[in-house]
Amino acid sequence: MKAAFSASQQGYPLKDAFILDSGSTTHICNDLSRIEDVRPSTPGDYIWAGSSKVWIRGYGAVTLTTEGSQDKQALHIVNVAWCPDFLCSLVSFRLLRRQGIWWDNREDPTSLRRWDGTIIAILSERHGQWIIEDTTPFDSAFHVRMNRTKRSPQRATAMLWHKRLGHPGPSAIEHLIQQSEGVRIKGITTVQCDACGRSKSKRQIRRALRLNDEGPGERIAIDFHEYEADSFTKEKSQMLITCRNSRYVWDFYFKDNRPARSIIRLLALFIQFMKKQFNITVKVIETDNEIVTVKQEVEKWCTSLSIRLEPSAPDTQAQNGGAERSGGVIKEKARAIRLDANLPWELWPEITRAAVYLYNRTPNYPNKWKSPYEIFFTRAAATNGIVTGPRRPNQAHLRAYGCKAFAMTDDTHRGKSRLQRLDPKAWIGYLVGYQSTNIYRIWIPSMAKVISTRDVVFNEDTIFNGKTEDLMDNLMHNTLEEIATWVRTVELPGTQSQQPETETFYEDDTTQEESPRTQKTRYHQGRKVVEAYLTPPPTPPPVALLVQGEVNNEDMTNMSNQSTSMTSPWAAAFMAGTESGHIGQHEGKPIDKAQVKRLLSKGIKPYRNQLPPLPTAYSKLEDHPLYDMFKEAEKTHLRSHQQMKSWTEVQASPVKRAGHQILDCMWVYTYKLDKHHRLIKCKARLVVRGDQQRNITSQDTYAATLAGRSFRMLMAIAAKYDLELKQYDVTNAFVHATIDREIYMRMPKGYQKPGTLLKVQKALYGLRISPLLWQKEFTATLASIGFQQIPQEPCCMIKDGVIIFFYVDDIIVAYHSKQESEAMKAINQIQEKYACTGGDNLQWFLGVEVIRDRKQKTIQLSQAAYADKISQLASRQDIRHDTPMSGMELRPRSDLAEPSEINRYQRKIGSLLFAAVTTRPDIAFATSRLARFLVNPSTEHQDAADRVLLYLKKTESLALELGRGDGLEVASDASFADNTLDRKSSQGYAIKLFGGLIAWRASKQDTVTTSTTEAELLALSQVAKEAIFTSRLLKELQVNLSNPIITIKCDNTQTIRLVNEDVAKLQTKLRHVDIHNHWLRQEVTRKTIKVEYVPSDNMIADGFTKSLPANKWASFLDQLGLVKRKESPLKEAELEKLQEHLEGLYM
Repeated sequence: MKAAFSASQQGYPLKDAFILDSGSTTHICNDLSRIEDVRPSTPGDYIWAGSSKVWIRGYGAVTLTTEGSQDKQALHIVNVAWCPDFLCSLVSFRLLRRQGIWWDNREDPTSLRRWDGTIIAILSERHGQWIIEDTTPFDSAFHVRMNRTKRSPQRATAMLWHKRLGHPGPSAIEHLIQQSEGVRIKGITTVQCDACGRSKSKRQIRRALRLNDEGPGERIAIDFHEYEADSFTKEKSQMLITCRNSRYVWDFYFKDNRPARSIIRLLALFIQFMKKQFNITVKVIETDNEIVTVKQEVEKWCTSLSIRLEPSAPDTQAQNGGAERSGGVIKEKARAIRLDANLPWELWPEITRAAVYLYNRTPNYPNKWKSPYEIFFTRAAATNGIVTGPRRPNQAHLRAYGCKAFAMTDDTHRGKSRLQRLDPKAWIGYLVGYQSTNIYRIWIPSMAKVISTRDVVFNEDTIFNGKTEDLMDNLMHNTLEEIATWVRTVELPGTQSQQPETETFYEDDTTQEESPRTQKTRYHQGRKVVEAYLTPPPTPPPVALLVQGEVNNEDMTNMSNQSTSMTSPWAAAFMAGTESGHIGQHEGKPIDKAQVKRLLSKGIKPYRNQLPPLPTAYSKLEDHPLYDMFKEAEKTHLRSHQQMKSWTEVQASPVKRAGHQILDCMWVYTYKLDKHHRLIKCKARLVVRGDQQRNITSQDTYAATLAGRSFRMLMAIAAKYDLELKQYDVTNAFVHATIDREIYMRMPKGYQKPGTLLKVQKALYGLRISPLLWQKEFTATLASIGFQQIPQEPCCMIKDGVIIFFYVDDIIVAYHSKQESEAMKAINQIQEKYACTGGDNLQWFLGVEVIRDRKQKTIQLSQAAYADKISQLASRQDIRHDTPMSGMELRPRSDLAEPSEINRYQRKIGSLLFAAVTTRPDIAFATSRLARFLVNPSTEHQDAADRVLLYLKKTESLALELGRGDGLEVASDASFADNTLDRKSSQGYAIKLFGGLIAWRASKQDTVTTSTTEAELLALSQVAKEAIFTSRLLKELQVNLSNPIITIKCDNTQTIRLVNEDVAKLQTKLRHVDIHNHWLRQEVTRKTIKVEYVPSDNMIADGFTKSLPANKWASFLDQLGLVKRKESPLKEAELEKLQEHLEGLYM
């Protein structure tokens, strides 16, 4: 239980400030965007605020920017409670004092000082509170805005000001300059607007005027408005409060069905705000008849506060004219700006909020052509005895509503990725509102969310065209690592009962006094998924992959109770066939502790479906049936770290005084199974919370990994030359690398010592830098024993015909039987330095099954288990297709998809992409097409994705066969202007080595071409570059081809003539096409490449540019080398199944 000084109230003038509080026992922040390393709270965590409880939604760290004695200072506070319902953010002086920080109030201004007297924050006093950091404009949750900095006047046409102010009438534009600041109008002030004509048609009503003798804010009118469309943020209705004296409007929103208690809560909030902010007492409330007939609790509440209610007569809206008229104007304004900006209806809360903001700043006739803003603030100041001139609104910050905006990305704003100078620095979005005079609300369609930002540039000539496909990237060019990042978010239906290989929520390993919780959430609204790095961090996904669904606050409260991991289903799918989930049941019956112990006591190794669920955290271990085995695994793991000298114990106090960051750690538990899925042993691994590290960039952590194309190439070489393939695994690979920086972590849970921390000396699992350090370590070791790195492939090294390639800690050694002694010597040298397991023939690599036929000299690569797993994502399971896609062109969706639909579609495409770039080229074209609709999928797109998934299920027995051929075969093709939306052409290529397909691509060309020849030239240029790269890699691997000239197949005779003949000349005005043509002719002249004709029926790349009919599909599969995989002997499988059933009887 914690204490704080006040209860939660929105609208408090210091809502965005951080207040120094001597009574609070914890740091509190109400703004999620300010919190780093957010982790969920335990359900039931709360703080006392007076006599009320305020619930804690999570914990994290906050960096405050304070005023020092000479310049800005940074004050980092940890274990900050996230309370979104709290009225302000608090910094607990009690906790600061524990860090040696004291409050010096001997001078004015007062300050916070360190133990050595250094000033870290000069405090300012505002509204009777001591402020450490204040970014609050004179503002409120009701959109009361005051300008703090003078802007230069904005000069624009009357039409542009008409759009900026939300389509007011022509008379309002005429009076705008005199009644506002920062406005200059070019030309005449008359406007003609189609959006106004479509949105402002209305009936004529005569209203009887009510007497209004009260001052500003004393008489208010309230009105409610329902909206049919569901918003992104789940608002259902709106309440408008209008000041009858000034016509100033405040807006509120309901996510429930507007019960009386919600109305009372918001009215109480408003009344308290008016009293504290402006010293105004609300005396009269005008309302419709609903309050006194349906919401009688509201009437009683008003009576208890001596507030007079003036309801209108039943079914007589005109009597509530103050609210009804302002509400009508605001709805007209909202309708006009939405129509003019082409924005989706689901943004209606942002649109109406902006309409209120603009209405308050627009001059109107009843106010004698003054704005409600000016009337209210001028009269409110006069009521309080403040002598001031007219307080007119500054309009210099306004922009045309709905115009295109370029909002700075998070990484650019924080100074990250500075060396990636060609990467985009801004998101493309559209203006949907104002948070203050220098903070804008920007809708980012590609991210499906609205952000608040100051760093934004506008293009007022461009609005949203409603076409989300223009925001997409082409995804088939992504690397395996990029797709792996995307597929991590795959959650398969029916796998909830399976246990994760890693924890979803990570339990704190700190001492109790350090932090109430350091558990890290994987979700919070508008932020990226962050997880501990158990494997090398891949490259970032493209923009199209960044769309994220919304997470409700209610969901966050229950997150810590969930056990389903977003990572674990991906791991189950990615490693399908090699590792299996654990469902904790046997033949539908739950497994209890006694049953498992009986199996173990009889010396029987349980099967995977007889094992209980894995412990998801250290706190869940005590009651686990296999507690003793996991506890012994922990001790064994710690002994291995002790032998490796992974860390040293240090005193905590000096580390904290020096300001070093202290990382948490966690236990990850898993089962190790044999090939028959029997339990071998329980495993425990200590993982550092590297995701908590600050100031780490991708340049600091990038570690190269083996590309999928290179793996297939090596397999093709092994099949051709009958190379031996041995697989090894380095035990605790990362800890062999020495850390190159100062890192501290807390002691592991269950083995803690008071006042003691661990100074990390080795690259522990979980640290972001560990994969890179291990890569450098292992590469240096191989170099020391004579291996040379392949320039084009950092994860492949060669010596005397022995090839070693690796993916993190998985090592493959390829060699001819004649070089066995050299290979064994190299392996022994590696094992002298590292503890390695394995040495068997290669069977699985990166979730791909390797099936070998030494007699036929072929290798098959299969993802049958993966195909079976991801087929569960399909909405229907009763349909099978012979081809992955129909010939009909998919069109963009006209309206906006629900977040749940977007998430479901993205999971399907992310899963398909991994198969499409690894072993299933037959779905490359279909997946490439479907990936264009990731942002806004329709039902048609969902069905098309299901068709590909079910096609994979039906053809899961197909494997990519390598071998059975000679030389290097290359082909390219293009389909001219087949994309009707933008008339760009599709292109594709295929590269075969020794009869096996090792590289392919299906994509849309980046530019529009004007002829088939030009489209074919661009496709030919792309494949030529890829083929030259492949040829160089083969030379580095000491593989000599019989013909050094690369022959490229093309089915367009005009293109071949332009490239091969000396006198031929391309007639084009497209400079880039001409450049590609000249480059191809240069390479032909150098005899690097040769282009030959092949009939379209024999063109292997044809299936990468279009959807082929069923009568051509079998031929296409044959060209790709997709054949039926070799099956395991049935007898062995049947015996295993029978044995499992018999041993289950012991249960």
